[in-house]
Amino acid sequence: NRVLAVSGQVVPAAPLPLTLHAELADGSRLHGQSRIARARGVTRVWITPADVHATAEATEAIGAADLVVLGPGSLYTSLLPSLLIPEIRAALLASPALRVYVANVATQQGETEGFGLADHLAALAAHGTLGAVDVVLANDGPPARAPEGWPAHPVAVDIDPSPDARPHLVLADVVDPANGHHHDPARLAAALMGVLASRTATVP
Repeated sequence: NRVLAVSGQVVPAAPLPLTLHAELADGSRLHGQSRIARARGVTRVWITPADVHATAEATEAIGAADLVVLGPGSLYTSLLPSLLIPEIRAALLASPALRVYVANVATQQGETEGFGLADHLAALAAHGTLGAVDVVLANDGPPARAPEGWPAHPVAVDIDPSPDARPHLVLADVVDPANGHHHDPARLAAALMGVLASRTATVP
């Protein structure tokens, strides 16, 4: 908290450093977050030590939350590593809070090149974490300015939009109009509060 000068509270997911590993479509394996972030064709990731315990602060925060927001962030190198900690995943699955996955507004070179929203959710499912998602919040804003030379594209919304689909899809204009590779913080916060208010209004 002191280093980041945050107004909220940042707690570590685990009490010790973790190593991220990945297997690629060609069967090769990579070790280390920075190498995996640049790789194409990641099929699965895992952490060592596999039996690491979560911090009590992290599991208690999840248990006390009204809203759990997963993302936005790098799919394989930011989001999934924390979710692969067994006690974090168990706390999320047991949480009575509304659990929202915030889809990235753009793909990432290497890690998620060519991915649509369905591919992101398939990766969560393959790692046993999609069950911890109630709502998927995705961008439907107009095309935003893309930074020159960035070889990425908007994440296509290619999942079932019907109200009965699970997880439930919510669309909102959450992209930064000046940079199509980032969320606009105020728009994203407003969309999340809207999702939570909608859920609260339907719960007796």
